[in-house]
Amino acid sequence: MSEQGSGRAGARKPGAKPPEPVTHEAVEWGFRLLAGRAPVNQGEFENFLALPNINALRRAFTNTESFHAFFDAILTGHESYTVPMFLLRPSASDALDWRFQPPDLEHPGSQICTAAQFDDPAFAEIMGAMGLQPTRTRAKWEHAWIVSVLATEGMIAPGRRGLAVDVGRERIAALVASRGGEVLAVGAEEDTPRAIEARRSQLFHPEIVHIEDFDRLVRFAPFDPGAIGSFPEATMDFCYTIGMPGRLRSIEATLAFLEASLAPLRPGGLALHCIDFNLSSDKTTWELPNLVILRRCDIEALAERLAPAGHRILPFNTHPGSDLMDEQVTAPPATTRGHRQRHGLVVATSFGLAIRKAG
Repeated sequence: MSEQGSGRAGARKPGAKPPEPVTHEAVEWGFRLLAGRAPVNQGEFENFLALPNINALRRAFTNTESFHAFFDAILTGHESYTVPMFLLRPSASDALDWRFQPPDLEHPGSQICTAAQFDDPAFAEIMGAMGLQPTRTRAKWEHAWIVSVLATEGMIAPGRRGLAVDVGRERIAALVASRGGEVLAVGAEEDTPRAIEARRSQLFHPEIVHIEDFDRLVRFAPFDPGAIGSFPEATMDFCYTIGMPGRLRSIEATLAFLEASLAPLRPGGLALHCIDFNLSSDKTTWELPNLVILRRCDIEALAERLAPAGHRILPFNTHPGSDLMDEQVTAPPATTRGHRQRHGLVVATSFGLAIRKAG
């Protein structure tokens, strides 16, 4: 029983020494030994420092997620994650077509990155088409999910037009061009020959597409992604982002961007976004300058915002996977380690969000 488990906990016997006060040194050692990490920020440190005594400090540290993860590792041999009830709950929103079934890349919708999808034949096929090794990273799953949705929807074909928004170095544009599709890559860089050549060198992959086809079908333009709602054309069949919405500082700004990303699309077009998704809580999350982790409730709120205009999120599947790898968590970076990462209090992974524009 913990010290808080009895009505008499904390009561001092006559003549007993009072609990020791909390000191800077005690908080520093608490983070080092019990939390196993540094404070998230100075505010978190000050909160621990403000606790009334050393016993309260012990209780607080043994109630942190990182301390729980330490005990998970004792029991399982690795830091582990268990499925919370909020992922199993049917959606209360009529604006969402909710599913709870193991997601795959043969019939993709809006879904969580899971271990089984790395064993899906479609994953190996897509990696081969992109000249990549089928290693199990979130970054490669994100590429595979986007290509899988585009292929399933008939978007990788001659005459199709796509918008790549602030995507950096990736291979989707080259793959689309190799099949005769057009891609306009936009980013916030300057409109100079040097900037355009830098973006061109990032997106061209000679093992995927001939240089003549690439230069004919892939164009570049400077454009502020934050102004996507005012994009001058509405003739694109699809658009996609990889991680970019999670760098917009707040949940509201991220949701506003996701909604606005439909503006460049023709009726019936698809907006595909790979975002960070909160697997551990539908309440506590992060809104940092370079890390916004969306929760299930945020996706549901977005669906409600989109519904009046007739836009729909493709089937929303909250199944988190059932493989042993799906319960393991690691520390970032996501590009070099497993597909579940712990960010302080939050366990996150990649989520593929697909939105169909009305029409």
